[in-house]
Amino acid sequence: MKFERVADLFERVARWADRHSPQTLFARALIIIVVPMLLLQALSAWWFYSQRGDNVTNRLALILVRDLRTLISLRADFPDDEHRSWILRHARSDMLIFVAFHKGTVRQFKQPEYFDIVAREVQGALDADLRRPYYLDNTVGGEQLLIEIQVGDSDVMEVLVPYVRLTFGSSFAYVLAQVGLALVLFGLAIWFMRRELVPIEHLGVAADALGKGRDVPDFAFSGGTREVRNAATAFQTMKIRLGRSIQQRTEMLAGVSHDLRTPLTRMKLSLALLPESPEAKELGDDVLDMERMIEGYLAFARGEGDEEPVPSDLADILEDVAAGARRNDGDVVIATEGDMNVELRPLAMKRCLTNLLSNALRHGKRAELRAVRGRTSVEITVDDDGPGIPESRREDVFRPFLRLDESRNVDTGGVGLGLTIARDVARSHGGDVTLGDSPLGGLRVLVRIPV
Repeated sequence: MKFERVADLFERVARWADRHSPQTLFARALIIIVVPMLLLQALSAWWFYSQRGDNVTNRLALILVRDLRTLISLRADFPDDEHRSWILRHARSDMLIFVAFHKGTVRQFKQPEYFDIVAREVQGALDADLRRPYYLDNTVGGEQLLIEIQVGDSDVMEVLVPYVRLTFGSSFAYVLAQVGLALVLFGLAIWFMRRELVPIEHLGVAADALGKGRDVPDFAFSGGTREVRNAATAFQTMKIRLGRSIQQRTEMLAGVSHDLRTPLTRMKLSLALLPESPEAKELGDDVLDMERMIEGYLAFARGEGDEEPVPSDLADILEDVAAGARRNDGDVVIATEGDMNVELRPLAMKRCLTNLLSNALRHGKRAELRAVRGRTSVEITVDDDGPGIPESRREDVFRPFLRLDESRNVDTGGVGLGLTIARDVARSHGGDVTLGDSPLGGLRVLVRIPV
């Protein structure tokens, strides 16, 4: 149970970090490199100052106290003025401390006014080794430490100790070296990481273009890791196989189209030579229905065919689709918003929108065709005022040859391929087709095409 709570805590922390972390692989990789490096430098700096720095300062403080004890002993053994001058002179030149003697008593001891490693170590050394009343002041300025020591009943030794006497050097050079090294390592990390991620970015761009149905030229990675090169090779193989599959399907359908059209043409010629009769008229209608259904099957199976995506004006395509519907007395309203220049297959897109608009006008009296350009996609909506489609059946109608109208009349229900072809075209562009409720009271068809 305890292990499960710890695992759950780690999982919540991981989810929080994932939500608040950058979303690009480059930024996350840099964080993975930089954070451990900063932690390492912080720990090394802490160790350097807390261990080596404190130890060296402590030893220098002990040496200072011993020098002070030596001066106190010399002053006690040679109290005359001549030796006093000699002691002060050699303390200044040989021990790098400035000493003065005067009558009186030391001030009352108080703790240093702010945290100071040097003052702390000197205070510890005085407490441990001097065993005399003293006063310590680290606020005299001039990078000096003032020490007053009671050397007799009425004599005080006043000492000014430069900080350089108690430290092992400036920390600025150490900090500068750490920052400089961090910048060099950070620059190298960015350079190497950039080189490793460029092939992945190229692969992502190629995959996105292929998903949108655009031509992807062959590419090869001379650099990068073995895993990235393997992924690129697999992508190239997948692209080749997809191209072969589409080519084989198109070639097969060309043969099927030729084989089916030939007997249908002979049947139509034979019917034209027969005398007019109710039976001949019914047979002719059946032949026309069969031809119309075969055209629908071929249009569905053909998909986008060999058409290549080109920059196109979607507004012109919408106008052409609406004009075709108006020629059949359709009531169509068009609206566009934003830049309608999009790279797509114009004939396939026109077939998609024509199917959707024909469905809308077949089941309703009027339709609205609207296109809106967003940041990443163009959304085309086709609204009608017809009876709509029940929500439970909206996904079923995209299945090939499925008709909600159970009659066999192609004028009322088609052949059940209009929405299927529309979704096939949209998905070949990397988008999709979904159904919803229309503000007009009927069905709304939403076509989303990425840009």
